[in-house]
Amino acid sequence: MDRQRSQAFMLKLVGDVGTAMAAALAYVGDEAGLFRAMAGAGPLSAAVLAERAGVHPRYVEEWLAAMVGSGYVEHDAAADRYTLPDEHAQCLADPSSEYYLGGLLRAIPNVTAIAPKLAQAFRAGEGVSFAEFGADLPVGLERMNRTVYEKRLATSWLPTMPEVVARLQAGGCAIDVGCGTGVAAITIARAFPTARVVGLDLDARSVAIAEGYAREAGLADRVAFVVAPAEAMPRAPSADGRWDLITTFDVIHDLPDPDRALRAIRGALAEGGTYLMVEPKVADTLAGNVANPFARMLYGISCLHCVPQSLAQGGPGLGACWGPARAAARARDAGFGHFQALPIRSPALAFYEARVGG
Repeated sequence: MDRQRSQAFMLKLVGDVGTAMAAALAYVGDEAGLFRAMAGAGPLSAAVLAERAGVHPRYVEEWLAAMVGSGYVEHDAAADRYTLPDEHAQCLADPSSEYYLGGLLRAIPNVTAIAPKLAQAFRAGEGVSFAEFGADLPVGLERMNRTVYEKRLATSWLPTMPEVVARLQAGGCAIDVGCGTGVAAITIARAFPTARVVGLDLDARSVAIAEGYAREAGLADRVAFVVAPAEAMPRAPSADGRWDLITTFDVIHDLPDPDRALRAIRGALAEGGTYLMVEPKVADTLAGNVANPFARMLYGISCLHCVPQSLAQGGPGLGACWGPARAAARARDAGFGHFQALPIRSPALAFYEARVGG
């Protein structure tokens, strides 16, 4: 046995556990308002931070030590003051920032708490249903992407498909399949006041939240939500009952029957209509992903959430890192003659435009 290699692995394992603890405590800091209290405030003592955040000072002292040790917060030992750098604050404290990652932190308790049940599922060959991840998960998933969807979907992403924009501006019909809490559907409705928009999701909790958001936005008369599986595509509110735009955001790999869903999407498109598939931006192979920190995270999320909830529905469990080659192959098999990556820059998302014709 190589003792140096063994010791190096031991240190790595200890570091990985430390990273897991740091992520859990970052969630606590987000929920308790500690990051927000530090953002833009400059150097603070633990006592002042506790007062600003309204948190018990002893907890703050220990939390700060953990955050310093993990590199989230900086510590001036001479002055005994703590600083959250602006570069970190945009990820941890500002929900309006495109770089805000508070949604990832929000999902940690739901996803990791399933580990004991997942271990049983490993042995039994069963899945873990979406509902078993807890009532907070829909909003946790929403917070991962809300800001970037609201800032980019209508202003940067859809304009890469001018025909789609023209159709929506002329009052076309769009449906977001696997809509979750409705962020994408509502964003499209806001940007295109004459478009008719629907969101579809199998999870009734998510749809109820989406309907509430639509009412709050004053869009309940123009955005409808349906509880149904992806393959049960409703008719569009148009003369031919077909959709000008169909979207899926980080959805296809989670479905119980991705191929059937893709065929349903293809069959529901209007002549010249467009399907926008958004999936994680990964390589086609494990070897191509090992150096990608996003892929490392995605493999973890996929094993903890994506695969088990797909298997629970009798699905294949494609996983989040299924890659562009398999996405293209399944789209072609579903009858899409045109399938291409769109020129949209994103560190984490891949965008594919699909149409029936070539």
